[in-house]
Formats: sequence, C-alpha cells, structure tokens
Amino acid sequence: MIEAREVVEALSVHGGIAWSRISVGRSVLSGLVSPPLIVWRYLEPSAVVRRGISECVDTFSGSVEWGVNFERRNWTLVPTRVREAFARAAPGYVNVSSDLAVADQDFCKAANDDLVSLLDSIKNIES
Repeated sequence: MIEAREVVEALSVHGGIAWSRISVGRSVLSGLVSPPLIVWRYLEPSAVVRRGISECVDTFSGSVEWGVNFERRNWTLVPTRVREAFARAAPGYVNVSSDLAVADQDFCKAANDDLVSLLDSIKNIES
C-alpha cells in the first residue's frame, strides 16, 4: 500500500516541496483504506512541471478517473470521484474522505493502486 512518504518523494523530483497535505493508504484510526487526497505546493512552481503533470493525468489509464487542479497556490491531485464528493458536501463538512472509505473500499483500494502508476509517470516528466 502506498504511503505519503512515497508521494512526497515522487513530487520532489520536480522541486522542493514547501507544504503538503497527503492522505493515502490505510488509516491508522479506522483501519480502512482512505481515498487518495494530495495537496502540495512547490517552493518554486514551474509551468513546465504543471503542463507535464496535467498531461500525465489527462492520458493516464487506470481503474479510476483522476483530476488535477492548479488554480490556487496549492496544487491538488485526486480521483474525480473524491473531488465531486467534496463539491457536493456542505461547507465545512470534514468527513468526506472517511465517508468514502466507509462506503466503498474497492474504489479506495483501486485509487491507491492507480496512484503508484500515476506517480511513476509524474516522476518521469522532464522538468
């Protein structure tokens, strides 16, 4: 099962990480596999890296659909289903990820498995 450390290592190939919030793998509290949620900020964001990550996500063929967002200071990489669940949630509702974990472990496991391959592609972007 993928760990947050592996996500940071893959993203760090393209520059120093100033900040991140990463939720992947199995929750130590519930024992359930969490849906991937990756939010990070580079010390010096690069347009080349942004384009490369966007292309990787757009062309990725995995078990679940993925989306990336560069509109704010912090960049996000999440399965589309996770992004949609957050969009439907009431403002301030904090249990979106845990609700998905309880409702659909097959999705959460597939998304975490996909993430390994997706990060391999991202690591190989020329920056």
